[in-house]
Amino acid sequence: RTLLRPRTPLEELDAAIERGEIEPYFQPIFDLRTGDIFGAELLARWIRPDGKVISPARFIELAEETGRIQPMTWHLLRTALADLRSLLRGDAHFKLSINISPRHFVCEGFVDELRGIVREAGVGARQITLELTEREAFEDPARAAAVVAEVRRLGFKVAIDDVGIGHSGLSQIQNLRADILKVDKFFIDSVNRDESAVIMIGMLVRLAEEMKMTIVAEGIEAREQVETLIECGVGSGQGYVVSPPVPAKSFLELVANRTGRDAAGD
Repeated sequence: RTLLRPRTPLEELDAAIERGEIEPYFQPIFDLRTGDIFGAELLARWIRPDGKVISPARFIELAEETGRIQPMTWHLLRTALADLRSLLRGDAHFKLSINISPRHFVCEGFVDELRGIVREAGVGARQITLELTEREAFEDPARAAAVVAEVRRLGFKVAIDDVGIGHSGLSQIQNLRADILKVDKFFIDSVNRDESAVIMIGMLVRLAEEMKMTIVAEGIEAREQVETLIECGVGSGQGYVVSPPVPAKSFLELVANRTGRDAAGD
């Protein structure tokens, strides 16, 4: 009876992790004016044996709730650094971003493990950006700010993800003192039909300038959005206008083929 019962979602996730089915995909981060790809966000995908790709929306929350997110994150980072080794070592300015859950970020040993993995890969700390989502609050904001300060001192970059729709808004931006603000797709979707979205993005651009931060627009899907964002003062972005998240081989081919081309001209 035990052998015949369906697996629980957690049992399926554990089996997938054990078989190495959780793999890194990469979405380009690019210059809005030139189209040059200068970075990538690492995103988890569950690749089933039949080739079906499972969205992270189906398993990341479960991984976070059950403590699987920590080993999964380190596995993804190690794999991604190996996949992009030639690109990262050949271009010291190229940056790889990885999402870190708030609970993982402040856990004991996080910084030492991060340093060890990056050093082992032969990549500079300045090439790694840690993305912290605003969707979940830090239980201990002072501890979070201290870890941000520590990793920045070591050379790593820190980005606040999902800016504008998060849990704590401007207070988290002020407390964390990160390097990068990533404007949520919610605002990008309406930037060409709702003046309030333009006002909000302009406000975030001015805030980033005052706090000496850079800004990245997420979820860009159309050339018209690129043009409006440039007018708002945004310099960098990511989204389907250039590419969806893709496996390492496809991403490296995209970088090689796209360098120097117009962001949304094709």
